[in-house]
Amino acid sequence: MKLVIQNNINLDGEVEVVEEIRDVEVVEKGDVLYLTYQNEEKESVVLKISDKDCTMTRFSEPTSVMRFSDKGITTTRIATPVGIQILNVVTDTYQKEGEQVVIRYALQIPQTGQDLARYHLKIKWGSF
Repeated sequence: MKLVIQNNINLDGEVEVVEEIRDVEVVEKGDVLYLTYQNEEKESVVLKISDKDCTMTRFSEPTSVMRFSDKGITTTRIATPVGIQILNVVTDTYQKEGEQVVIRYALQIPQTGQDLARYHLKIKWGSF
């Protein structure tokens, strides 16, 4: 199977488009899908997808976990060149339809509520 990730990143009005196509292993357990693939840094990434949320776990050093929820705001810890930063993940839209998830979200600084960047993420999987 293949995984297609398209991410439009808006950073202060400048938009960057990132697209990845990866081989993916898909395992279904009840109402939850687990998609496992290797990113370009050769790190294992697991997407845990349900009708209400998606958790992206990147097994890097340190491991990073982002959760996108139809309930709104979650928190994540991201390694940056200046150390670990704690950020809010503000999910505006979470839609799962068939073999596709569409997520619109922002990463925000918790203390100020200021957006670092806004994202429009599409994840598709299947035989194409």
